[in-house]
Amino acid sequence: MVINTLDSVPMNLTVTSLAETPLIDIEGDIDHSTCGGVEAELNEILDQGRPVVLIDLSKVDYLDSGGISVLLSGVRRLRDAGWLGVIGPNGNVRRLLELVGLLVDPAFRSFVNRSAAEAVLTLEEQAR
Repeated sequence: MVINTLDSVPMNLTVTSLAETPLIDIEGDIDHSTCGGVEAELNEILDQGRPVVLIDLSKVDYLDSGGISVLLSGVRRLRDAGWLGVIGPNGNVRRLLELVGLLVDPAFRSFVNRSAAEAVLTLEEQAR
């Protein structure tokens, strides 16, 4: 899905999977004009009862309060059932995640790359 707005860079959003876990792959800025698309995809996955969702932010240069709100909402929905993970946030995005307290929330995880996320998913699957 490509989300074009007058105010921002177009955002490309694709839903695939990593180790049988839903993965939302995003390219472009996540701001107030594009976060609705991310929220819709995330909610669709969460409505299916999936306990873990990954979002690849490695191609996201900018995240504003609208994007943070979407992440916080996802974490709240998963809090007692699982967790929300992000992959590859750049330094600025990671700092913002830290400032709002997501990096210390047990229902939120951050991974350097897809391999690191896949390793954790495999370990958790083996522990079940």
